[in-house]
Formats: sequence, C-alpha cells, structure tokens
Amino acid sequence: MEQALYISRLQQLDYIRDDFTRLYFGAEFCERLIPDPAEALRVAEFAHGRGLALTLMTPYVTDSGLDRLSPVLDALRDEQMPVEVVFNDWGVLDLLRHDYPEFVPVMGRLLNKTKRGPRIMNIIDKLPGSCRNYFESCVLSVGEACDFLKKRAVYRVEFDNQLQGIRLENTDPGIAKSLYVPYVFVSTTRYCLSAGCDDYGRMDFVGVQPCSRECRDYVFQLDNPVMRVPLLRRGNAVFYVNDRMPDCLAGSNFDRIVVQPEMPV
Repeated sequence: MEQALYISRLQQLDYIRDDFTRLYFGAEFCERLIPDPAEALRVAEFAHGRGLALTLMTPYVTDSGLDRLSPVLDALRDEQMPVEVVFNDWGVLDLLRHDYPEFVPVMGRLLNKTKRGPRIMNIIDKLPGSCRNYFESCVLSVGEACDFLKKRAVYRVEFDNQLQGIRLENTDPGIAKSLYVPYVFVSTTRYCLSAGCDDYGRMDFVGVQPCSRECRDYVFQLDNPVMRVPLLRRGNAVFYVNDRMPDCLAGSNFDRIVVQPEMPV
C-alpha cells in the first residue's frame, strides 16, 4: 500500500515521514490558493531530494484560474520529472490533455459522485439493500463513466473515507483508487464565508469577494443534532473527521492512502 502525504503549504513539509513515498501539494478547493511556480518548484526539489513521487493538486477553476495554473504546470514540466496532476474540473483535464500530455491525469474526489453528507448515517441501517448500495456507490460503478475516463488516459480516481463506507467491488479494476484520511470533504462553494471574517465592517457581506486568505487562519466548527459528527468549515470547504478505515481496505480496491495532517485548505 503506497503512503502519500498531502500538504497545501510549504510549512507542512515538516510532516514528512520515512514511510511516505509520494508527496501531494497544491490547492483542491479554491483557485486563489493555487501555489505560485516558485512554491511548486521548491516542493518538487524537496520531493526529488527525498526520492518521493510528486502529485500536484488543482481545484475547480474559472478562466482566471486556468491562467494562474498554466505557469505552475510550465514550471514543473521544465523540471522534466514525472508528475501526477489531480483535476477537480473537466476544463483542467482538457488543458492537461491538449497542452501537458506528459503529466499523468488523476480524477479528484470532487468529481467521483459519492454521497458525502454525514446525515446519511441516521438512515443507513434502516434502508433495504439496494438503497444502501446506492448511498455507498460512486461514479466507477457505471461502466460508461469508466470508459469515458480511460479514453482520456485517466487511470486513477481519488476517494474520501466516508462514514457509510464505499462499495467498490463492482468497479473497473483497471482504474486505481486512492483513499484520503482522516478529513472527509462534504461540500464547497465559491462563496467563501471566511473572506473578511475578521473585519467587523464586512460581517454582513457574503459573495465572491476579495480575501486575505483568512482560511489559512480560521477554522469554524458547526454542530447540529442531525449530524453524527461535527462539521469543520475552513475557507470555502466543509469537512468532517473519520478515523475508521473502511472494510474494503483489506482487499485490493485501494492501493494508496493519502494522509492529510491538516484540513487541505
């Protein structure tokens, strides 16, 4: 089982351990957090020096986000080292296919169509088998979706460790699977409630507005009696923690564990 460390900023390189063989770096949820080329090169040099494979994380993007991402990809290409790129936007996959065919595309967890809300646990044990299967399924359960990915040279898909479990036994064995622990992504939006959260004068304004990366400084815990676990909001994304590993991990469904020492924002 491959072990990978996922970091979103340079200071988190201190989390590296000897059992990690791959390093994930980048932004998954906000194009404003896409690293600049210099940061990406520092991480690439660190990975190369440690003998680690490298995976670049990318978020869903606007056209401006694509423009910001391209210089990062250019810089990594100039290093001539093998790089995976996790895409969470079909436009990014199109960019990779046409302009950066040397990179290995990986479909991110934002696109895998799993059911994420922890409220599912309030009903999961009351459901008939077919309904439970639905809540444990993913996009790889659909043969046409697997064919679509493989025609575009996508042979790996990323997954969260969702509370209800993940049903993968009927998925395409030709597509590898990665499991993220312990933070489970629930939802995201371009309307970031952390932007300006420490400015009293902006407390009533919500929208896609300028920010000072307040998400790097603040985490908000959301508690509700219908949720089995606390929700954690950081920036424009919501997570919860699940430390229990899924039963299917014992088989051959996952071949990579991606460790998130902090919420990846």
